[in-house]
Amino acid sequence: MRRMMLMVIAAAWALTAAGPARAATVGGEVFGAFNTYSMDQVNEEFVKFLNDSAGTNFDEISTAFGGGLALRVWPTPSWMVSVGWEPLFASTKSDAFGVEIELNGNANAFQVTGAYFFPTQGNGKFGLGAGLGYYVIAGEFTAPDTTGTPTTIDIGGSTVGFHFLGLAEWTVSPGFGVTGSAGYRVAKIEETEFDGVKDPNSETDYSGLMLRAGLAFYLPSK
Repeated sequence: MRRMMLMVIAAAWALTAAGPARAATVGGEVFGAFNTYSMDQVNEEFVKFLNDSAGTNFDEISTAFGGGLALRVWPTPSWMVSVGWEPLFASTKSDAFGVEIELNGNANAFQVTGAYFFPTQGNGKFGLGAGLGYYVIAGEFTAPDTTGTPTTIDIGGSTVGFHFLGLAEWTVSPGFGVTGSAGYRVAKIEETEFDGVKDPNSETDYSGLMLRAGLAFYLPSK
């Protein structure tokens, strides 16, 4: 994960450094997000199984709100490249019988996206994009033992996924815009790790819809 973060930072620095030489527009974006997840195995073999057999009251892991940050570079008025980070929230809790048990499958997504925006004469731009992402689980399973003391199992794993989306941006004023996008990500971790040990039969699937709305800020053009 540290290596991937360094790669993202290096890519961001390279894009920024290339901006002035190519008269590019450079800025940042902060966005809110709504995501869906294809957690079929987790919901069937953990959530449903425990609810049916042990009387717990876990909710299925299927949707979540979140947000993220991204660096945006426009080499030309029609092409945009972004490098971003988005935490994915995917957890569920049971408080049946007065005992709290939590499955935390949160992850970090580091994404690179390239997009083409169709020529327009107004303040609105609309385009299509695609890119790659590196997904890393940073979760845990927490439950009390026989003495009531919480015990924790770390959950990990990683994969490379891809995504495609439609994008829009409305220029509100010079250097400031409103952004939006809707698309789909494919990101399945096929060997989830428990306390550092890979389980070849355990899948954690973050694939699903990705909807975003945000604000973009750009440095003054020279």
